[in-house]
Amino acid sequence: MMPLAEYLVGSTVAVTVFYTAVSALFWAVTGRPKRPFVRLAQRIEAERERRRPPREPIPPVLLGLELRRLGAEMLRIDDSDLPAKAMRLRATTAAYDYVLLECCRSLEVPVPDASDPLSTPLTSDQRFTAESSLLAAGFTW
Repeated sequence: MMPLAEYLVGSTVAVTVFYTAVSALFWAVTGRPKRPFVRLAQRIEAERERRRPPREPIPPVLLGLELRRLGAEMLRIDDSDLPAKAMRLRATTAAYDYVLLECCRSLEVPVPDASDPLSTPLTSDQRFTAESSLLAAGFTW
């Protein structure tokens, strides 16, 4: 009877170890933890967020320089005959809008209809309003 009990315990341990290893591998490859690792992943993420230093604001002068550079880049792309011109222009416009909203946030300039920066690009009306608000606050680029 003893060998059967040892076999059952050994088999149970082997299956548990195998399942845990497969789950850990799945987590490492996909970034989504399986059931045994959900709480561990939440604790790791909370600890990582706690240790992360607070984000330093970018000085408005640097944001102005970046706005000037991105504006010149949009004009350069618009005048060029490069392949994927529309995609390049869309990417540059999204970057310009993100920096524009960051500039408004850092100068505490209210921007009507300004949504989350992840929803860039802005509409032309939103962009005009943001640029006008910055100019009215005395910020130039």
